[in-house]
Amino acid sequence: MEDISAYINPGDVRELLTKMIRSRSLNPPGDVRECAGLIAEDLRRRGLPSEILEEKPGVANVVSSLQGQMGGQTMIWNGHFDVVPPGENWEVDPFGGEFRDGYIYGRGSSDMKSGLAAMIVALDALKKAQTPFKGRIVFQAVGDEETGSEAGTMLMIRKKIGTDAAYAIVSEPTNLQISIGNRGLRWIEVIVKGRASHAGRPHLGANALHAAARMISGLERLAFKARHPLFEIPFPSLSVTMIQSGTKVNIIPERCTFAIDRRMIPGETSESVRREIEEVLLPNLSEGISAEVCITHEGWDPYALNPNSPLVLGLSRAIQGAVGEAPRLKGKAGCTDASHLFHKAQIPSVCLGPGLEDTAHTANERVALEKVVQAAKIYARAAMILLN
Repeated sequence: MEDISAYINPGDVRELLTKMIRSRSLNPPGDVRECAGLIAEDLRRRGLPSEILEEKPGVANVVSSLQGQMGGQTMIWNGHFDVVPPGENWEVDPFGGEFRDGYIYGRGSSDMKSGLAAMIVALDALKKAQTPFKGRIVFQAVGDEETGSEAGTMLMIRKKIGTDAAYAIVSEPTNLQISIGNRGLRWIEVIVKGRASHAGRPHLGANALHAAARMISGLERLAFKARHPLFEIPFPSLSVTMIQSGTKVNIIPERCTFAIDRRMIPGETSESVRREIEEVLLPNLSEGISAEVCITHEGWDPYALNPNSPLVLGLSRAIQGAVGEAPRLKGKAGCTDASHLFHKAQIPSVCLGPGLEDTAHTANERVALEKVVQAAKIYARAAMILLN
């Protein structure tokens, strides 16, 4: 196999990533056009095609491709460049791209502009090496992931961009390990209804807030039986994250709603999740109280790829060749666009990126430049292994 390393310049990687960090692409609010334009222009400068797709105003996506030497399979390289707001307690400018002790700092450095920068440099390296692979690579830089992916990867799927692919790699932060699955997500609202009364005569009412508090205590005692050894958190989780009730301090509340964030493992469905919650909440309602369990957002579905699939085995070879170590296989606790590519487009999908999950969405987010360079080498080698 040709050594692609000669075509990958660490200075090029650092310069591109720094520019991307300095180009703010906050979501919310979701106007990421400036960063999309920067990515598109960089691709054109390298002699690679680029097209900007924008279905939702302000939410731009960039598509490129690289054709191999002859017909063959298609591989998707996907990543998002929208970022969450920086928050406080930074020691550096969150949009400065400062380089310190081998690390590049800034919002999006780890999650996940570093992965996209590595993919762009890898595309360029393969082009300079006269495309030593068959088939084609479809590159998708999407501007909507942090708020749901509908105007990003889901748009790619709806427009059938690369959906004939045999493989997909999503450059989410994994510290160059392979994530072959992720937990799923459902957001749930529980609506509790009672009867209002004057707080001086509470016995005439049915306190919806008190009832909701008892329900939440019951959910805390819920014991999940399902397990999956792949995932870093190998079981489902349920968190009550918001509660709303009451109109005035001296009125017994007749209504209370609370929100649940429910993380799922493969084998669970929307129906099984709802039924499990209803079995805890509904049988023991007090007099005058009713409750309804509503799934408000179906988000991402859980998935787990076969560890012995061609994608996992080929990518493992690429990592071994680039960094000299066999990767660890795992499943992400959170959700990724790999789930959409796997379920909605039926493409075997994994996550692999240079970032560290522990620094994503935190103050002083950072990524090691060495890891980003290694990621570029891995992506290029993966194309040569899997597409040949």
